[in-house]
Amino acid sequence: MKSFIALSILLSTASAFEIRGTRNTQRERLGSMVQKLVATPRITNARTAVPNEFPYQAGLSFFDGEKCQFCGGSLISKEWVMTAAHCTLTAVKVRIYVGSINRLDYIECLEVEKSNIIVHPKFDMRTTRNDIALIEIPAVTYSAAIQPVSLPTRPSSNPNYVYKTVVASGWGYTSDTSPSHSPVLQFASFKVITNTICAEVYGSYIDKGKICTAAVNRIGICFGDSGGPLVLEKSNIQIGIISFFANDECEGNAPAVYTRVTSYLDWIRENTGL
Repeated sequence: MKSFIALSILLSTASAFEIRGTRNTQRERLGSMVQKLVATPRITNARTAVPNEFPYQAGLSFFDGEKCQFCGGSLISKEWVMTAAHCTLTAVKVRIYVGSINRLDYIECLEVEKSNIIVHPKFDMRTTRNDIALIEIPAVTYSAAIQPVSLPTRPSSNPNYVYKTVVASGWGYTSDTSPSHSPVLQFASFKVITNTICAEVYGSYIDKGKICTAAVNRIGICFGDSGGPLVLEKSNIQIGIISFFANDECEGNAPAVYTRVTSYLDWIRENTGL
């Protein structure tokens, strides 16, 4: 089992934090082993979305007073956006973009203060546990381009989703050599793997509040997409929030890790009423 030996916090717009560890060669089927674990992913070698294909997708610019960090998010109602907690920690305000697949050509742009951000009270920066946050926004107007994602319902709140096909989306870089974020929304399909297999890569960083996907054929997540949605392919029900990945390169084949939405349905309801 993989054991991580150090944690360092990177104060940059590119990544929130990094975990370094020793190399494990026991799971070749998961790709080359971990050198770095970084918590602001992007999607590499993905496909380009078409207008209205992901009407729940939000782009989030978090300002700390000096610089800006870009993350993804999902619209879960007219007045709430869901994202990763690690994106929000230094923010004094956040700008939310919805309604377009073009990152700089949006239908609505909303700006709220830090007081509108609710971070899970047990979020742990060292372990990434409880990596979920909610942002209250002025009510948006629904249209073909702006719609909420579906959350899992109570009767289906406990499946592990193993081997299900899922879709992640975001505006992050599209390759290891990309100079900047993608101007157009990208997406890719993955398969959910067991937490047991995922834990052979990440050890104790994988708990019941996480869900993992396998990356194949140089398709994966990396810088820029943290907080973005992971949805079931056929139903667009959001089951994950992009949290972190690990590999020598963003185009490698180690698993990606997400916050498991079904573990937080009560917390979401308590704070939003949804």
